[in-house]
Amino acid sequence: MGTRLKAALDEREMTAADLVARRILSRAGVYQWLGDTVKPEKVRSETVAKLSKALGVERDWLQYGRGPMRAVEPAVEVEDDGHVGILGFAQAAGLSDGEEALEYAETHRLKFRAESLARKRLAPRDLAVMYGKGDSMEPRIHDGDAILFDRADIRPRDGHLYVILVPGVGAESYSVKRCEVIDDLVFFRADNPRGDHGWRKPRRVDDVKHPIKIIGRVRWIGSWEG
Repeated sequence: MGTRLKAALDEREMTAADLVARRILSRAGVYQWLGDTVKPEKVRSETVAKLSKALGVERDWLQYGRGPMRAVEPAVEVEDDGHVGILGFAQAAGLSDGEEALEYAETHRLKFRAESLARKRLAPRDLAVMYGKGDSMEPRIHDGDAILFDRADIRPRDGHLYVILVPGVGAESYSVKRCEVIDDLVFFRADNPRGDHGWRKPRRVDDVKHPIKIIGRVRWIGSWEG
């Protein structure tokens, strides 16, 4: 299991510390997996489910080494004009205090050139589009802007934008904020902290009471991002 976990982490450009920060595994759990000090059949199914989902791999492969690392994905259809359709969701990504997280509801598809996505090494099946709402990320993102994000890229990188899931008083909410890494601590902040919203100060991703979950890295907002 340790070898397979390391391979999956390397492919995702993640580290064991990322798993601890996102509360997928405890620090002790990480050492048990990587050191192969726990038998596969002794691992809780809930733990395997969380790990496989976070790493985008098959549960049987991760736990027992059975079957493919990933499920076989259907081929992405490229249209005659060289474009592919990317899922667009009705769910808004709040640029202020966030939009209450509802179940994804597909509304339409936005077209992107297949060669552009390939050049950026982006897999269409991992991409999705939400629309911004609010003012906290001005001037980079304005209310109503389409935001393309990569759900396979959840490793926090300093200076990059991410779609995140933020705990709230009544419910979780989706938001878009910029990542800031200081002395190995990960924060998310607003580009426009003086706007009309509740993001006047950065928030830690691993806050004990209000942990933030990274949904995906923003790659396009009218022009390519990073």
